Amino acid sequence: MLTFSKIANGDIFTRDFNPFLRNNVIEFSRGARIAVLYGPNGTGKTSLIKALSENNGSEIEFDYEGQTYTSCADVFHIINDQNDRNIIKGETADFLLGDNIRKEVELQKYIADEREKLIDAARAGLKAHKITAASSLLLTLIVNPDIAALIKDLANSRSKGQRYTAEELVTHLDAIAVVEIPDYDEPRLQFLQEDMLNKDGLISKIETIATAQLKSYPRVREIEENTEAIDILKRFCKDDCIVCDAENIDREGLLESKIANRKTVVDELSEEVRSLIKKAIDIVPSEDPFGMKSRLVEAISQGNNAEILKLLEEIGAYKALYNHVVLNELAVLIKGSDLPDKIKEYQVLVESKPDISDEDYLYIREIISSGMDKKLTVERDSEKNLKILLSDQVFLGESREDLPLSAGEQNFLSLTFELLKAKNSPCPIVIIDDPISSFDSIYKNKVAYAIVRILQHKKRIVLTHNTDLLRLLEGQFSYCYKLFLLNNTDGESNGFIALNRNEQGMLISLERLLLTFRDTIFPHIVRADLFLISMIPFMRGYANIIGDRNTYDCLTQLMHGYMTEKVDIAHVYKTLFGKWSILPETYEVCVADILNSTVDGDSILDTEHYPLLNKTLRHSFTYLYLRLLVEKALIEKFGIDTTANRELGAIIAAAFPDEEDATQIRNRIRLTSKKTLINEFNHFEGNLSIFQPAIDITDQALGRERTEIVTFVSNL
Repeated sequence: MLTFSKIANGDIFTRDFNPFLRNNVIEFSRGARIAVLYGPNGTGKTSLIKALSENNGSEIEFDYEGQTYTSCADVFHIINDQNDRNIIKGETADFLLGDNIRKEVELQKYIADEREKLIDAARAGLKAHKITAASSLLLTLIVNPDIAALIKDLANSRSKGQRYTAEELVTHLDAIAVVEIPDYDEPRLQFLQEDMLNKDGLISKIETIATAQLKSYPRVREIEENTEAIDILKRFCKDDCIVCDAENIDREGLLESKIANRKTVVDELSEEVRSLIKKAIDIVPSEDPFGMKSRLVEAISQGNNAEILKLLEEIGAYKALYNHVVLNELAVLIKGSDLPDKIKEYQVLVESKPDISDEDYLYIREIISSGMDKKLTVERDSEKNLKILLSDQVFLGESREDLPLSAGEQNFLSLTFELLKAKNSPCPIVIIDDPISSFDSIYKNKVAYAIVRILQHKKRIVLTHNTDLLRLLEGQFSYCYKLFLLNNTDGESNGFIALNRNEQGMLISLERLLLTFRDTIFPHIVRADLFLISMIPFMRGYANIIGDRNTYDCLTQLMHGYMTEKVDIAHVYKTLFGKWSILPETYEVCVADILNSTVDGDSILDTEHYPLLNKTLRHSFTYLYLRLLVEKALIEKFGIDTTANRELGAIIAAAFPDEEDATQIRNRIRLTSKKTLINEFNHFEGNLSIFQPAIDITDQALGRERTEIVTFVSNL
């Protein structure tokens, strides 16, 4: 059940909708869970759709299943403007969800989400190990070239691992063998990383002299000593020694001597050793976990590179350690994950034939394809993605003008695929606006089937002004919907006006309507005279359909303003419906009697049991009254020959025949365009839809039309 407390958009809706307190509930039928909102043009169906679609300026508030909403997005899936929709938007999976297809889509999304999580975790791990760019020298420590390429792409600030599919990621990571990591010195590993990030790093310089024959430089220690002394002399500008407190030292002379001495020693070194020593001396002791400075100085002073080789061996062990640490962390990301199994499951599904559910298969092949006589298939493209093809042509996302379809087929395809999309929508309620207005009877029946059967797992609200749809829905499933009249007219009862089950049945079933007139109506008749007069147009149409010519001709005497004969309409009612219960034995009326009657301020029936039928009989009386009034007035005013002009249309044309006179043209149009004078009796003569006069016009609109016609006649 939906309970609305506000529907507003400027001045489109009457004040009754904000706050919305009466007729504000939409209930769904128990079995099929469908509600139908019936409303003639101008009562606000389109505006209601716009409000539920949250168009600009709309305000809405409602309660559904114990929760209050001010936004419709999570509750309503809306289908409207299907006839004007140029492109059917969406992916194949939006429309088809058989068991395997549903599983395939779920797996596809799961794999995509897990892939992003995997990439994010991998990039975070690499960042922790200082690999933040594709050009990082730390990549040279990754031994496996395939993994190194993967890490490079992950570290790339542009691609961020997106060049690798989920399957490729899993394949590479799953192939990494986890290695047991021995105890190690963390500062050494950190030093290795920091030094490797430096293109002018110390380790690379040591490696350049590792295999060369070192020359002995005994004075190499003096470089560091002189460097330290120079630094102290520069920092402490005093004439007293800060070490031994000797007074009046020659600071400037000492500084000059130390600089010269260091230069002499440095100049003795080869270029490679000179650069290496300078780099080593610059290392702060606390940042030298490998003891590089002392070991280098010792090796160079003695001219023996054995210690350097030993140092490089230790560094090499940490390079291998770094490789294992990084790879282990990557491997752990996939160990214990269900992603590999999900990928295998997905691959099996995409290699198989699409398993469309029986219902979807029926809908696609029998409802859509056969209905248009076009081949509609579901296939996979070269990348194993599902595609729906119409006559071997992709149509989702394509302009309808480019498809081999008629306008009717285009509309049908658009609507039916929107219904498929609605079936798979997460929203619990589907709203469908005017679904059969542009279709022939074959398409209408298919649409009704789809609404009832294909969307059976959803609650549905159908907006329409077409009683054919009501009958088609009923034909699919008895009492499958709860019917409401939508009204939005100042001064009237507005909102969603529920019809009782009895009147709903009468509206869509002639059999139930006739049963009412034969039996159940009698205890609820308030004014028998007005009831019989209001029934005259319907009884005449019914007599014509059952072939009772005498009764038809008899009632014709009361359907034209130029007739004067009295007719016993109580007897007519008994003849047509078999009995009359509380009705009088006889009730004779003529046209003059009808024109002297009124329904203003009166109820014809008990409005608690028959609110809609009471309204339609009041309308029917008004239509009959106005028809008789106009005919009588025109014939008397213009002396029209009724033997040659028997029908109202011919009488109006004879009264205003001049095709050049603007006033006559205006008068002719004014009368022939009136709903009450010409159109409504077609329902009685054709399909006996007695309710059409009431449900196709509001009381207010009918009142305006009556005032215009009465005024026109008075002005004659």
